[in-house]
Amino acid sequence: MVVLTSVGVNISREQIFQNLRQEYTRYHRRRQLEGAFNQSEAGQSSEVQTSSSLTAPSSPGSMKKDQPSFSLRQVGILCERLLKDHEEKIREEYEQILNTKLEEQYESFVKFTHDQIMRRYGARPASYVS
Repeated sequence: MVVLTSVGVNISREQIFQNLRQEYTRYHRRRQLEGAFNQSEAGQSSEVQTSSSLTAPSSPGSMKKDQPSFSLRQVGILCERLLKDHEEKIREEYEQILNTKLEEQYESFVKFTHDQIMRRYGARPASYVS
């Protein structure tokens, strides 16, 4: 199944899933690096006396491991649903604009046809024979 986004790029479910997986692994690595950086900073702060306003307390309760709220599959499903909703809204807007333009075109066609008939036959009464 191919999903059409608002910028006109075709994205498949597999591509969305791969992009989400890559972003999730980047996020996970970033969190690991931040944790390692905070641990090394806490170790240095115990060796070197610094003011308490510059360093965060290194108690075990404050270093909570981040638990993801959603699984990667759930995020993929949510993104897919959001894209589908957005696509539906764009389709509705497009159809509304298209119908408006078609109505305008029809009105101008009717006016043009009426003007042509009036020029050709003028004010003469129309008969079924002519």
